[in-house]
Amino acid sequence: MSTSSLVELARAYIEQEQPRRREQAEARVLPVRKRLTAEGEFRLVHPGVIWEACQTWLDETRRFGRDIVDHVLRHPQALPLLRQPDDVERFRRFIAEWLARELDEYIMPNCLAFMKERGIQVEQEVRIVRHRAEMVIAQVTKELLAQIHLAARRVPVAPS
Repeated sequence: MSTSSLVELARAYIEQEQPRRREQAEARVLPVRKRLTAEGEFRLVHPGVIWEACQTWLDETRRFGRDIVDHVLRHPQALPLLRQPDDVERFRRFIAEWLARELDEYIMPNCLAFMKERGIQVEQEVRIVRHRAEMVIAQVTKELLAQIHLAARRVPVAPS
Protein backbone atom coordinates (compact mmCIF):
# COMPACT_ATOMS: atom_id res chain seq x y z
CA MET A 1 0.00 0.00 0.00
CA SER A 2 1.55 3.27 -1.07
CA THR A 3 0.41 6.38 0.71
CA SER A 4 1.34 9.89 -0.26
CA SER A 5 0.55 11.78 2.95
CA LEU A 6 0.25 11.58 6.71
CA VAL A 7 -3.38 12.71 6.39
CA GLU A 8 -4.17 9.73 4.13
CA LEU A 9 -2.67 7.39 6.72
CA ALA A 10 -4.83 9.01 9.41
CA ARG A 11 -8.00 8.92 7.31
CA ALA A 12 -7.52 5.23 6.51
CA TYR A 13 -7.02 4.42 10.19
CA ILE A 14 -10.06 6.48 11.25
CA GLU A 15 -12.25 4.83 8.62
CA GLN A 16 -11.15 1.40 9.79
CA GLU A 17 -11.37 2.05 13.54
CA GLN A 18 -14.18 4.56 14.07
CA PRO A 19 -17.14 2.15 14.21
CA ARG A 20 -15.38 0.00 16.80
CA ARG A 21 -14.35 3.05 18.82
CA ARG A 22 -17.89 4.39 18.87
CA GLU A 23 -19.18 1.02 20.10
CA GLN A 24 -16.49 1.04 22.77
CA ALA A 25 -17.56 4.51 23.93
CA GLU A 26 -21.21 3.48 24.10
CA ALA A 27 -20.25 0.40 26.11
CA ARG A 28 -18.48 2.66 28.62
CA VAL A 29 -21.48 5.01 28.87
CA LEU A 30 -23.97 2.15 29.36
CA PRO A 31 -23.19 1.63 33.08
CA VAL A 32 -23.74 5.36 33.66
CA ARG A 33 -27.06 5.14 31.82
CA LYS A 34 -28.13 2.10 33.85
CA ARG A 35 -27.06 3.64 37.12
CA LEU A 36 -29.21 6.67 36.37
CA THR A 37 -32.48 4.82 35.95
CA ALA A 38 -34.94 3.98 38.67
CA GLU A 39 -37.26 1.08 37.97
CA GLY A 40 -36.89 1.48 34.25
CA GLU A 41 -37.59 5.21 34.31
CA PHE A 42 -35.03 7.91 33.78
CA ARG A 43 -34.65 10.23 36.69
CA LEU A 44 -33.36 13.75 36.79
CA VAL A 45 -29.72 13.94 37.71
CA HIS A 46 -27.35 16.63 38.86
CA PRO A 47 -24.87 18.25 36.44
CA GLY A 48 -21.91 16.22 37.73
CA VAL A 49 -23.50 13.00 36.53
CA ILE A 50 -24.28 14.51 33.15
CA TRP A 51 -20.64 15.56 32.92
CA GLU A 52 -19.56 12.02 33.84
CA ALA A 53 -21.32 10.67 30.75
CA CYS A 54 -19.96 13.43 28.53
CA GLN A 55 -16.49 12.91 29.98
CA THR A 56 -16.68 9.29 28.84
CA TRP A 57 -17.18 10.35 25.21
CA LEU A 58 -14.39 12.90 25.59
CA ASP A 59 -12.03 10.31 27.09
CA GLU A 60 -12.72 7.90 24.26
CA THR A 61 -12.10 10.66 21.72
CA ARG A 62 -8.82 11.54 23.44
CA ARG A 63 -7.78 7.88 23.42
CA PHE A 64 -8.77 7.48 19.76
CA GLY A 65 -6.93 10.68 18.82
CA ARG A 66 -3.77 9.47 20.52
CA ASP A 67 -4.08 6.13 18.78
CA ILE A 68 -4.51 7.85 15.40
CA VAL A 69 -1.40 9.96 15.91
CA ASP A 70 0.60 6.98 17.24
CA HIS A 71 -0.52 4.82 14.32
CA VAL A 72 0.49 7.44 11.76
CA LEU A 73 3.82 8.28 13.41
CA ARG A 74 4.79 4.61 13.69
CA HIS A 75 3.67 3.71 10.20
CA PRO A 76 6.57 2.48 8.01
CA GLN A 77 5.81 5.17 5.42
CA ALA A 78 5.73 8.03 7.95
CA LEU A 79 9.46 8.70 8.26
CA PRO A 80 10.00 10.31 4.85
CA LEU A 81 6.68 12.16 5.17
CA LEU A 82 7.71 13.62 8.53
CA ARG A 83 10.63 15.29 6.74
CA GLN A 84 8.17 17.34 4.69
CA PRO A 85 7.09 20.38 6.74
CA ASP A 86 4.03 21.00 4.55
CA ASP A 87 2.80 17.44 5.05
CA VAL A 88 3.39 17.65 8.80
CA GLU A 89 1.44 20.92 8.94
CA ARG A 90 -1.44 19.39 6.92
CA PHE A 91 -1.49 16.47 9.34
CA ARG A 92 -1.55 18.79 12.36
CA ARG A 93 -4.39 20.80 10.80
CA PHE A 94 -6.26 17.59 9.95
CA ILE A 95 -6.04 16.36 13.56
CA ALA A 96 -7.24 19.71 14.94
CA GLU A 97 -10.15 19.75 12.48
CA TRP A 98 -10.99 16.11 13.21
CA LEU A 99 -11.19 16.85 16.94
CA ALA A 100 -13.42 19.87 16.31
CA ARG A 101 -15.71 17.72 14.12
CA GLU A 102 -15.83 15.01 16.79
CA LEU A 103 -16.95 17.63 19.30
CA ASP A 104 -19.66 19.03 17.00
CA GLU A 105 -20.85 15.85 15.30
CA TYR A 106 -20.37 13.16 17.95
CA ILE A 107 -19.64 14.31 21.49
CA MET A 108 -22.10 17.20 21.88
CA PRO A 109 -25.00 15.45 20.12
CA ASN A 110 -24.51 12.46 22.44
CA CYS A 111 -24.25 14.68 25.52
CA LEU A 112 -27.40 16.57 24.52
CA ALA A 113 -29.29 13.35 23.81
CA PHE A 114 -28.18 12.02 27.19
CA MET A 115 -29.53 15.17 28.86
CA LYS A 116 -32.80 15.06 26.93
CA GLU A 117 -33.32 11.41 27.89
CA ARG A 118 -33.41 12.67 31.44
CA GLY A 119 -35.69 15.61 30.76
CA ILE A 120 -32.90 18.16 31.09
CA GLN A 121 -33.16 20.86 28.46
CA VAL A 122 -31.91 23.85 30.38
CA GLU A 123 -30.01 26.02 27.91
CA GLN A 124 -27.59 27.20 30.57
CA GLU A 125 -26.62 23.61 31.38
CA VAL A 126 -26.08 22.91 27.68
CA ARG A 127 -23.76 25.93 27.44
CA ILE A 128 -21.83 24.83 30.52
CA VAL A 129 -21.37 21.29 29.20
CA ARG A 130 -20.35 22.59 25.77
CA HIS A 131 -17.82 24.99 27.29
CA ARG A 132 -16.28 22.24 29.42
CA ALA A 133 -16.17 19.90 26.41
CA GLU A 134 -14.52 22.59 24.28
CA MET A 135 -11.86 23.07 26.96
CA VAL A 136 -11.12 19.35 27.02
CA ILE A 137 -10.93 19.18 23.22
CA ALA A 138 -8.61 22.21 23.20
CA GLN A 139 -6.29 20.42 25.64
CA VAL A 140 -6.37 17.20 23.60
CA THR A 141 -5.65 19.19 20.44
CA LYS A 142 -2.68 20.86 22.11
CA GLU A 143 -1.32 17.49 23.30
CA LEU A 144 -1.67 15.79 19.92
CA LEU A 145 -0.25 18.70 17.92
CA ALA A 146 2.72 18.86 20.28
CA GLN A 147 3.26 15.12 19.84
CA ILE A 148 3.26 15.50 16.05
CA HIS A 149 5.61 18.50 16.24
CA LEU A 150 8.09 16.65 18.47
CA ALA A 151 7.98 13.57 16.25
CA ALA A 152 8.75 15.68 13.18
CA ARG A 153 11.67 17.34 14.99
CA ARG A 154 13.15 13.95 15.95
CA VAL A 155 13.24 12.70 12.36
CA PRO A 156 16.83 12.54 11.15
CA VAL A 157 17.66 14.65 8.12
CA ALA A 158 17.69 12.60 4.93
CA PRO A 159 21.17 12.09 3.47
CA SER A 160 21.71 14.15 0.32
